[in-house]
Amino acid sequence: MDNRILYGIMTLIFNSIGVPCFMQGKTKAGVLRIVFGVITFSVVAVINEIMGIIMGIKILCMSDEEFAAANKAELLMGVPSGKAD
Repeated sequence: MDNRILYGIMTLIFNSIGVPCFMQGKTKAGVLRIVFGVITFSVVAVINEIMGIIMGIKILCMSDEEFAAANKAELLMGVPSGKAD
């Protein structure tokens, strides 16, 4: 994941449907976010979106070096968060 700004914006807007997971190549975590969002009648999706707003702001405030050094599993927090591959 080289483009920090694109990733931060996608996390801000589309975290509830797992787009950041798909961008990182974590298809299983992205699909789980969609499935759990549907199963729980969007309760989990709302939680993921709130967390996405927080994470997106955090990512956009980082420098490129900090973003490159960041633990990707930590940035992928959410419900469900998935495991680092």
